[in-house]
Amino acid sequence: MRTAAVIAAVLGTLLAGTGVPTAEASTNAAPAATTHVRTDAAVTTHATETTTVTTDATETTTVTTDATATTDDYWVVGGDQTGRRLTAYDPAVADWNTVQAVKWTWQPTVTPGGFSADEVSAFGLIADFKLRRRPSGAQSLVVAAGGSRGVAAVVSYPGGTRQWARVLPGNLHAAELLPDGNIAVAASTGGWIRVYASSQGPGAATYAEFRLTDAHAALWDPAVRRLWVIGRDPGSDRHILTALAVEGTPAAPALREDTGRRAELPTGGGHDVYAHPLDPRKLWLTTGSAAYLYDKTAKTFTPAPAGADRNAVKSIGSQPSGQIVQTRADSAKSPPGSCVASTWCTDTVDFFAPAMTRRRVGAAFYKARVWSPYYGVVDQSLRGTVWSRARTASGAWDGGAALIDDNGGVSAVAVAALPDGGLRLLTVVPGSGVWDRGRSAAGVWDEHAVKIDGNGDITDISAAALPDGSLHVQLAVPGSGVWGRARSAAGVWDASAVKIDDNGFVSGVSAAALPGGTLHVQTVVPGAGVWNRTRSATGTWAAASVKIDAGPAVTAVSAAGLPDGSLHVQLAVPGSGVWNLARSAAGAWGARARIDANGSVSALSAAGRPDGGLHVQTVVPGAGVWDRTRTPAGTWGTSATKIDANGSVLDLSAAGPRDGAVHLVTLPDID
Repeated sequence: MRTAAVIAAVLGTLLAGTGVPTAEASTNAAPAATTHVRTDAAVTTHATETTTVTTDATETTTVTTDATATTDDYWVVGGDQTGRRLTAYDPAVADWNTVQAVKWTWQPTVTPGGFSADEVSAFGLIADFKLRRRPSGAQSLVVAAGGSRGVAAVVSYPGGTRQWARVLPGNLHAAELLPDGNIAVAASTGGWIRVYASSQGPGAATYAEFRLTDAHAALWDPAVRRLWVIGRDPGSDRHILTALAVEGTPAAPALREDTGRRAELPTGGGHDVYAHPLDPRKLWLTTGSAAYLYDKTAKTFTPAPAGADRNAVKSIGSQPSGQIVQTRADSAKSPPGSCVASTWCTDTVDFFAPAMTRRRVGAAFYKARVWSPYYGVVDQSLRGTVWSRARTASGAWDGGAALIDDNGGVSAVAVAALPDGGLRLLTVVPGSGVWDRGRSAAGVWDEHAVKIDGNGDITDISAAALPDGSLHVQLAVPGSGVWGRARSAAGVWDASAVKIDDNGFVSGVSAAALPGGTLHVQTVVPGAGVWNRTRSATGTWAAASVKIDAGPAVTAVSAAGLPDGSLHVQLAVPGSGVWNLARSAAGAWGARARIDANGSVSALSAAGRPDGGLHVQTVVPGAGVWDRTRTPAGTWGTSATKIDANGSVLDLSAAGPRDGAVHLVTLPDID
């Protein structure tokens, strides 16, 4: 198995990121601001529609071609339909019929595995299996066995005990474990993709369903938070690859197609979809007659390299070394292979770049998987480029967004308005750190960004400017806590960051400044609620945070302070909507009030205006960005206004400068 050191060497960009984030100034690593403009359709009002997004980027992938298979690659697991078991083999061992090659085996059992006899009997035509790492660090495998009466299961790894299972019809073809512990399953003759609420217990039966004729694949993509599936459109019968947004709650999941990511297959009979471990913008994909590399951004299909573009490929993937791993039906080979148990089986796993074969005599493999618990070499966070859009003081939103940072590796953004009318934009680049770029009161962006923090492990960021002209940035570091770094009114950044919260489980952070000079920072702790910590006008942080909302399901937070001294915090709750928490100028928190019933919102931002108005922006995956207003008198608008049709926005932030405008920065992964 690969070690953390080997993984870091492969990526070449991972940083240790322990302890206090470090300061580093640089003026040449970030790209200069550009004036490329993306134009959208006319501004429309309300609804949660889906918009097809035009993409224009293309790129190529270089596959490493070593002379021999590397011992640093993962094991390869084959699903033997005749032996009714999963077996892990060492690809560096040439003879898979030896005990040296076999590293692990599993099949369901009543004792000690905890499966029912009915579930064990349904485990025959092994169709798919994947190893996944849970957020807790534990690992589980998901498995699907097909036929008219098959079984889907979530199983502990390496122990192999039942965590969830269900006997199902429909010829199951694929399974995937989602980050919340639920299982996604594809059924070909059933014509559906389902997400079962397996996180709720070993016998949970609740599920969400998306109809897809001849459904054959299910792959969770952590880079865009979508479930890739392949099959035929039930209406048009076209062969498609598409992505599903998994919404709702773990107990009551929901599925919705992100049609902006749909692509028609160049050949029919879509079969397998798998991650490219070295390029998060690529997917491996097979159909009945070909194998491809798919570019998610450009929506282009390129024939698989190094001889891997073949027909009848049942599974495809690749190792961190770049070596491609496939199974192909023996009946399609010339001359035919040895497996005659079915027309789709093989006893051989084929490798490309470098080319080699590994055969297990008597096996009947349908698929073989690279046994990595990660989507990629190491799972990558969301990435994109940074765009800006403004609303004038008179209420008109720009018709298009302007590109202000074309570094496609940005994972989070924050923007703040200074008292002098300027803006500061902060961007997080995983593996690199945090970069700062300014916009003058006259509207001119700095040519270069400056690195202000070299911690490459930061996952979220917020920022707020105080009336004295100082800027305060908050950085969430998993396993460490939340750190603060300040920029003086004279433009000088602190030499080091200061820890303001030692909770290493914080998943989201927001901040807002009040007219009196106090600063409020909100943190989301999954399963525990939302907390607020205050910094006094004299610069002293409160000794403890105050829980302001006990909701365990909050996934996103934003905040804004108003001229009257009140503070407004917005919370996104999947399946429920967006809620506002208000704190009076006297310091009293009110009860939650729902301001948007759309349960699909994935990200939030907010900005207050000098006249006391408040704007809250929401991202609906696959649909775009919406703006909802609260009047100075305290009345929320009955509908939201769609201000950006790009359905791939991953993160956003807003600020309200002194001139009454609202400036919104967005982070889409598809321009």
